[in-house]
Amino acid sequence: MAREAPGLLKDGRLGGIGIAVIRDGRVAWTGYYGRQSPDAATTERTVFNTASIAKTVTAETLIALAVAGRIDLDEPIAGYVRNPDLEGDPRYRKLTPRLLLSHRSGLRNWPDDYDDGKLAFDWEPGTRYRYSGAGIELAARYAQAKTGKSLRALAAETLLTPMGVKEMAVGELPAWTDGRLALPVNSEGAFVSIDSLYPGLKEGSGVGAAYDLITTAPAYATFLSKVIAAREPRTAALRETILTDLDGDAIYGCPRKLVARCPDAYGYALGWQVHRYGDHQVLQHTGNDEGQTDLVYFSPDGRDGAVIFVNGANGWAAITRVVELIGDEPLMAAYYRGLVQALFGAPPPKPDGD
Repeated sequence: MAREAPGLLKDGRLGGIGIAVIRDGRVAWTGYYGRQSPDAATTERTVFNTASIAKTVTAETLIALAVAGRIDLDEPIAGYVRNPDLEGDPRYRKLTPRLLLSHRSGLRNWPDDYDDGKLAFDWEPGTRYRYSGAGIELAARYAQAKTGKSLRALAAETLLTPMGVKEMAVGELPAWTDGRLALPVNSEGAFVSIDSLYPGLKEGSGVGAAYDLITTAPAYATFLSKVIAAREPRTAALRETILTDLDGDAIYGCPRKLVARCPDAYGYALGWQVHRYGDHQVLQHTGNDEGQTDLVYFSPDGRDGAVIFVNGANGWAAITRVVELIGDEPLMAAYYRGLVQALFGAPPPKPDGD
């Protein structure tokens, strides 16, 4: 890893990368390369804004609340959450946390994906897949209204405190992040300010359900190792049951001409994307915005996993190569190599003989 990392960062015009590898349910190895900012190296203390990785913490929080009987995943959110864009449409009354967390809401990603800047249904909830951050935010708002507590408080009491995860924040920049933030790096390779890409984060004004999870690679790895260890049957079923079939989807589907073996089944459960190969399965989630690229994954049956955080917009080739070098999930690595080639036109670099 140390031999290849500098070249991967240089070729991708990236800032830095933080990696944590989990084997047999425990954090086995970490590595840090490049720079968190122009004047600071990436280290185990580097704090990343992990973009859509936030959705995994939101999903795990709502799963824990559902298992505890504090929320109902099949309860319509309309009785608790107002939305002026949607509530005049009778389809709004069909939205439930289960539909929202599995990306079956019928909504686009965000309001700015619509010409008029207002959310609207493109199809009946529950009938088709479309990735929607706005849907995840609606699910979180339901949980907040149902319990009378903020998402931050719910995540802390159901997950982070019991798991002993200390350096993770939902939609805010606590004092412990001072001087430790990985600055975003744009597609040209230039460092840019946190405020320019994530307005409102300093004030903590965002819910943080679908984006703006602030954490370190070791902290998220601790979270992931606890998720692997706590495989209570009801929780595991909610986390691992595919509800949204991605087969044939042009963006997230498997490019069959470029991959030796596509998953036998793959799609979204609650919050996580599930890849199933026979009896083996891998759960994963990505994060990507104008200055950050991330991948987290784990296998419930293999008890392995990894956390890969990159402050850089062009991070997919580097991340794919890192998954290959880790070596625990070769089928998923091959999937990402094919996907990167399909989406960006060129495969990640591979050394001769690999």
